[in-house]
Amino acid sequence: MDGSTVFRLETATTAPSAARPVALGLPAIPLTSRTLMLTTVARPPSLKRVAAASFTGTALEWYDYYLFGTAAALVFNTAFFTDLDPLAGTLASFATFAIGFVARPLGAAIFGHVGDRYGRKRSLLITIVMMGAVTGAMGVLPTYETIGLAAPVLLIVLRFLQGIAMGGEWSGASALITEHAETRNRGFYAMLPQLGNPVGILVGVGVFTLLTNIQSPESFQAWGWRVPFLLAVPFTIVALWIRTAIDESRHFAAEAAEAGAAERRIPLVQVFRAEKTRLLAGIGVAFLGIAGYYFSDTFLLNYGTRQLGIDISFLLNAGLVASVLNIPLFVLWGLYANRVGGTRISVIGGVATVLFAYPMFVLVGQGSALAVAVAMVTGSTLVSISFAASGQILNELFPTATRQSGIGLAYNLAGAVSGFVPFIATVIIDAAGDARLWATAGLLMVIALVTLGGTVAARRLRLPTSTPPSTDPAHDRKGPAAHERFRQITSPRQPRSRARTRVPRPR
Repeated sequence: MDGSTVFRLETATTAPSAARPVALGLPAIPLTSRTLMLTTVARPPSLKRVAAASFTGTALEWYDYYLFGTAAALVFNTAFFTDLDPLAGTLASFATFAIGFVARPLGAAIFGHVGDRYGRKRSLLITIVMMGAVTGAMGVLPTYETIGLAAPVLLIVLRFLQGIAMGGEWSGASALITEHAETRNRGFYAMLPQLGNPVGILVGVGVFTLLTNIQSPESFQAWGWRVPFLLAVPFTIVALWIRTAIDESRHFAAEAAEAGAAERRIPLVQVFRAEKTRLLAGIGVAFLGIAGYYFSDTFLLNYGTRQLGIDISFLLNAGLVASVLNIPLFVLWGLYANRVGGTRISVIGGVATVLFAYPMFVLVGQGSALAVAVAMVTGSTLVSISFAASGQILNELFPTATRQSGIGLAYNLAGAVSGFVPFIATVIIDAAGDARLWATAGLLMVIALVTLGGTVAARRLRLPTSTPPSTDPAHDRKGPAAHERFRQITSPRQPRSRARTRVPRPR
């Protein structure tokens, strides 16, 4: 709570003989049916402020994470794995990229415990600082030519720490904003942490595109790739400043005050003991949004530049276009989710991805720069539909006491598998020969079908009590009756009818 107050008039209905003390030391006043009382109510936390904190933090996290994915496709195979042949270097680079996804479930467990026990805000402050510090350290990391084998070892360690921070970031931001939002607009606000994905990627792509356009390939490989990593430090300071001003959610505060010690002892144990089915459904819900993106962006970026010889800047511009398109599309899908629910949005995304997976790889098979760019934009747009709705679906699967742990594990276990998708796709397209188009398209179809199955299961498992309390203080403190009284008092007064009903007096 921010400590500010608003005033509300209440009509007292007590008998004339009753008396009630009034604040500020004034004497007791006899109340009649026409007496009005002036009371104070704490102002609810600013939803816009919480939304800004959730959005900017996740945008920074995705910016940092995207940097590593792009650098893994363009730089790290030569800067840190010099002794390997090009294909082996690329595979080693993508394997290092996947290590971060393996670390994400560990981060979800650690920061899920912090968020469910001590508050969403505390976990978010830790993750944002950790992510910025690790990404900045990558920007000053010496290469293999300078320190030898220590370079790839340090890169793997930093990537592991980055994955831990990322594992706790999204779940905390998603739980916080969803618990602040009301039911009627929850679809939109639950989408905001996902909106940080295209915005963060847009900034990352923009920085990489600018550097590759103004620098020679030699300069970019030598030192230019470090600039985006170093820019994460000032971005982190801004995001940290925004997050220090937010309030804890009412839903978590009420749960923490009412729950017993046994219920809140170890949230992670509760998830695995009582909510295993919900966890599996949540993994399926999140799978397409994460794996499909790295399939259509990271894998195709590497394949287009390494195998087809397409200019790096051209495909980075394609990623830029995809991010620009996804920003308004995310907003539209979030608004539409307010009307139809996140489940239908996720189903639309899964079905569309299955239908367009093979045509997308027919474009890739043509080998032209424009065709590959169109395939990248199409793939990114398709998988973003389910991704936009995943936050609402996941938050409605788990109760408040284990929400951050539950959604964090579901999201990041899906991410742990997704991190190997570029690696698997590279192996498939190299080994499938003439059937490589069907093989790679089939992989994307399987990913989409997993999400469709998870979405259907999540609809059946959705908790009817998962609706966060209203941000109206009267509703939170005194129940629906007080909420209705608050509405009647603050709404415009309707003119009274002059007709009177005669009531016969008893004889």
